[in-house]
Amino acid sequence: MQLSMTPFLLAIQLGFLLVLARRSERLAPADGSMAPVHLFVLWIAAYGVVTSVLGAQGFYISEEMLRLYPAFWLQVVTVAVAVVPVVLFAGLRDGLRRIVDSTPLHWFAGFHALRITALGTAAKTLQGEFPLYFEVLVGLPDLLFGLSALWVAARLKQARLGKRGFLWWNLIGALIIVPSAPILIQLGLPGPLQVFNGLPDARAVLAYPMSIAPMIVVPLFVLANLLLVWRLWERAGPVKT
Repeated sequence: MQLSMTPFLLAIQLGFLLVLARRSERLAPADGSMAPVHLFVLWIAAYGVVTSVLGAQGFYISEEMLRLYPAFWLQVVTVAVAVVPVVLFAGLRDGLRRIVDSTPLHWFAGFHALRITALGTAAKTLQGEFPLYFEVLVGLPDLLFGLSALWVAARLKQARLGKRGFLWWNLIGALIIVPSAPILIQLGLPGPLQVFNGLPDARAVLAYPMSIAPMIVVPLFVLANLLLVWRLWERAGPVKT
């Protein structure tokens, strides 16, 4: 089995959210329990285990799955798993608001510095183990966004970057992935929609342990971007610096 950073990234992502929830609860205990957020973390962790097991069994690159594509719906499942509870439960939405409001913004920028781990796919591309087209169009922009997170975090900490700028930066972070990545995965998979047919093809993206990235780790980064966009816009309307 190949060594991969993706399981550790997932653990760090969920641990980060859990730490922020507990910190928010300590800072303002009178605002109520953060139990909905804790349960949400457990829910996402359970989904992470399920999707990891499916990936390890080769489910995402099986002939049966290839016949069920277009692949867009794979990431839609992950988004639904994360977003539907937020839509349904007001307590969870309130908890997420509290987290954003009580956490220094440069912490969130620092969180996205984890996207520097996209260096791993760059190395695999150079070794001929990862599709070049996907690395150029998605992997490298994601890596550059991770590098920019270090600069953004420093600017926020020095109060030299306003909330408007931070909102737009988060929106860019989401748009690097959506909608291009799911479409590009589809265009590299065997079938009638395949455009990029050189080897390795997009099955390398959905093969375990790499499958953990498109199926949960990358969507969680995007959702973290959108959480900041949502809350900053909600808190200030047309966001002021």
